[in-house]
Amino acid sequence: MFLIEKIENAFQLVSLGVLTFLTIYRSVTTHNRIWGLLSMFYATVTLGNLYWILYMVFYQETPYYDFIPDFCWMSSVLFIVVLLLQVRKTEWNWKENRLYRLIPIFTFGMAVFYMRWGEYVSNIAYAIAMTILLYCSLKGLFAAERESRRGTLYFVAAAYCAVEYCLWTASCFSWEGFIINPYHILDIMLTLVYIAFYPAAGKVAQDELH
Repeated sequence: MFLIEKIENAFQLVSLGVLTFLTIYRSVTTHNRIWGLLSMFYATVTLGNLYWILYMVFYQETPYYDFIPDFCWMSSVLFIVVLLLQVRKTEWNWKENRLYRLIPIFTFGMAVFYMRWGEYVSNIAYAIAMTILLYCSLKGLFAAERESRRGTLYFVAAAYCAVEYCLWTASCFSWEGFIINPYHILDIMLTLVYIAFYPAAGKVAQDELH
């Protein structure tokens, strides 16, 4: 299983590296802020994954101190938040729907659950970042902007949150003895979501040209 995990991480790292290069190229050639923000998202995720996989290769175990990749991954979440806020066309009423109040209940509830295996500070920080990202993605998805090309980007961002939480939850349990490890499947799904951000952002960037 450890070999499978390294192969998955390597595939994800290569995919992110290619996506980082492509978005940086698009950002430089088009001077579009959408590609610039997405390139920073990909770059920070890539740096976090690079540290993680190099640690696994050299020490044959998962990193004991994970604040370095955590900082990178948390920064990537904030870049997506800024991207979603930048592409919105209408002003959002932050208090119009009480159902959105369930988001922090969920995120902080999961943070308390994850504290059994992780650090308190990092889990709280993740809860704050994911609360903002979930709100922005769902708000954009169900607001008037769902009719535009931006709907795809909001959907991918919401899918990213869903897969991340499923992946984090799966990592809390031992799957030895199972024919299929859900963690590995979810990690592949996360890679696909990373890839999906690229065409979704491309639609928004194309929409701004018209």
